[in-house]
Amino acid sequence: MLVRTLISLLFTASFSLHANESRLALKPEVQRGDIRNPQGLWPLLGASMGLMDSGANVRSGGVPMHLKVIGSYYFDGTPWIADAGLGLHNEFLTQDGGGNDLIQSLYTEVAARYQFTNKWQLGAIWNTLVDNPDRYKSNTENLASFIGVQALKEFTWDEKYLVRAGGRVMTDVGIGGESINTIMGEVQVSFGDSQKVAVQPAPVIKSEPIAPHLARQAVQTFQIDPGPVNFESDSTRLVNTSQQYLRRLARALADNRQLFDRVEVIGHADQRGPHPYNKKLSENRAQTIANSLLAAGINKSQIRTVGKGKSELLTQSTSPTALARNRRVQLEFHGVKNQTALKNVIDSVSR
Repeated sequence: MLVRTLISLLFTASFSLHANESRLALKPEVQRGDIRNPQGLWPLLGASMGLMDSGANVRSGGVPMHLKVIGSYYFDGTPWIADAGLGLHNEFLTQDGGGNDLIQSLYTEVAARYQFTNKWQLGAIWNTLVDNPDRYKSNTENLASFIGVQALKEFTWDEKYLVRAGGRVMTDVGIGGESINTIMGEVQVSFGDSQKVAVQPAPVIKSEPIAPHLARQAVQTFQIDPGPVNFESDSTRLVNTSQQYLRRLARALADNRQLFDRVEVIGHADQRGPHPYNKKLSENRAQTIANSLLAAGINKSQIRTVGKGKSELLTQSTSPTALARNRRVQLEFHGVKNQTALKNVIDSVSR
C-alpha cells in the first residue's frame, strides 16, 4: 500500500504541475524546432515489454507487451512534456490456471513528464485497457487501469530520429482485493519529417607556411559572449531558454572544434552575497557549461573553467533584469584558426 500511495501522490503532483503550465497556448504545428530542440507536437512509435505480478484472485502473472502510436507535446519555454497514445496490449500468461494463455485488448496511455537538463525525463503515467479487461476482473466493466511512474532518456539517432529509452513501474487501479504490479522497459522513436540542427559549415582555408617566430602572433585570442546563457538566482541551473540555446551551441562547437585549440569557460555571479560564496558559485556555473561541452563531444583537454565571482559586473543596477545579466558565463577561445568561421558557427545557432 505504501508503494501505491507514493505512486498516486507523484501522479497527482505531476499532473497538478502540468495543469499550471497549461495556460500556455498549444500550437498546431507538428515537429517544430529541430531534432535536438523539439517543440510542439511530435509523433512517435513505441514498444514496451516487461513482467506483471501474479494475482491471488486473478490470473495476471505474465509478460505484457505494448505497441502504440504516441503524440508528444513539448510546451514552449517550459521543461514539461505531455503524451497521449493508442495501441495494442498483449500479455502471455505464465501463471498457472485455466483458460486462454493470451490476453489482448486495446490500449490507451496519457503521461506528463518533467525533462531535466541532461535529457532525462521523469513523470506520471496512466494506462487503460479497453475491450477485454474482464480477464483482470476490474471493478469497472470493460476497463482496467494502471497508474505508475515513468523515466525516459531522450537522445537522437543518426541526426534523423528523436529516440527515448527507459522504463516504468505501475500498479493497478480498481481491481478489488488485488495489488498487481508491473515493471516494463520501453523505447520510442519519432517518425515523419524533422529538422536537423542547422550549422553553417566553416569555409575551407588554405594553410600558408609561416615562420616559427611569427606563429605565436598568428594565433590570436578570440573572445565572444555566446548570448542568452543565464542562470537562475543563487543556482547553477540555467533558465529554460538558456538550456535550449546551450544544447545547440555545444553541438555546433563540438562539430567545429578544429577551429580552436582551447575554450575557457568563465563563470560570473551577480553582486549579492559575499565574495567567497559568489566565487565558488561562479566556478560551479562554469563547470555546468563545461559539462555540456564535454557531453557534446569537445575534448576535455580543450576546456578550462574559471570563476570570476562578482568581480566583473556588467551593471551595478539591482533590478531583476540587471541581476540576471550579471549571472552569466562567457566563452573565450584561444588558438583560433579562423575567427570569421568560428563567429559564423556561433551566429548560426538560433537564439
